[in-house]
Formats: sequence, structure tokens, C-alpha cells
Amino acid sequence: MTPEDLAQIAAVVTASEQRTAAAAAASEQRTADVIQTAVTASEQRTAAAVAASEQRTADTIQTAVTASEQRTSAAIQTAKDQTVEAMRDMQTEILRGLEAFARGNFARMHRLETSDADTNARITALEERVLMLETRPRPPQ
Repeated sequence: MTPEDLAQIAAVVTASEQRTAAAAAASEQRTADVIQTAVTASEQRTAAAVAASEQRTADTIQTAVTASEQRTSAAIQTAKDQTVEAMRDMQTEILRGLEAFARGNFARMHRLETSDADTNARITALEERVLMLETRPRPPQ
């Protein structure tokens, strides 16, 4: 082999190395571009998925809060109705107790008034007798 052949081989090898380096650089660039495109697309899909998930979560929370408010409102109304019913029951029991007490007192007062009337009639009769004794003329002595 001659020095010229070696120079040509060296030139071919150098050119091949340069082409390989350029091809590798171009391949790296294309790979980086493909990776960047894939990452960007993945970021966009992830952002869209996160936004959809946030919306579903917000909707679920809103639905749960609304249902909870309705249950709470129903429970409060039920408690209110039960309280009103219990109050009316208590009023009825108080009125029944007062009525029973009043009936007993009425009977006692009626007995006293009747007895008082009888006593008054007897006193009146006695007063009339005494008055007759006091107002009758006295026999001469």
C-alpha cells in the first residue's frame, strides 16, 4: 500500500466519520424532537385528564353537598314536627290534669255551697224564731 492509498483510506474514514457524526447528530436531533413532541402531547393529555378529573371531583362534591343539605333540611323539619307534636301532647296532658283537678274542686265547692245554703236556711229560721220571741207582746205581770 502506498502512502496515497493510505491517504485515500484516511480521507474515506474521515469522511465516513464525519457523515456518521452528522447522521448521529441528525438522529439525536430527530430523536429529541420526537421525544419533545411526545412529552408535549403527554403533558397536554395529562393536563386535560387532570382538568376533567378536577371537574368530576367538583361535580361529585357539589352533588354530595346538595344531598347532604337536603338530608339535613329533612332531618331538621322532622325534628321540628316531632317537637311541635310533643309540645301539643304536653299541652293536652296539662289540660287533662287541670280538668280533672277542676272537676274535683267543683264537686267539693258544690258540696260546700249546698251545705252553706242549708246552714243559711237553718240560721234564717232561727233568726225568725228569735225575732218572733223578741217582738211578741209580753204578758202583764
